[in-house]
Amino acid sequence: MVASAGAAFGIIVIIYLAIAVVTIVAWVKILNKAGYSGWWVLIGLVPFVNLVMFLVFAFSTWPSQRQQGVGYGPPTGGGQVWSPPPAGGYIPPSAGGYPPAAPGAYPPPQSAPQPPPPFSGGTV
Repeated sequence: MVASAGAAFGIIVIIYLAIAVVTIVAWVKILNKAGYSGWWVLIGLVPFVNLVMFLVFAFSTWPSQRQQGVGYGPPTGGGQVWSPPPAGGYIPPSAGGYPPAAPGAYPPPQSAPQPPPPFSGGTV
């Protein structure tokens, strides 16, 4: 009975280690994609410091965002500026609004199919 308990404990330890390795590999890949070194995973083993570093990673601009110029706030490189629609909401095509579809772009409307006649009480 003691041998079977030891074998069960050994299997649980092997499963736990396999899950731990997969989790650490996933965290390293996430940190690398964010632009940080994968060694930052080790900070997760230090109590309280791991919470502080989690908040720093969550709310700071990542190195990968700095390289791509992506971050919070308004865009920095010109481009088209959004303006609200006019008070009416619709700009006719003659005034430079959204152009209508070209003739023949949509199939012509068809009449809706008629419902079947009501049941007259005969046998089915």
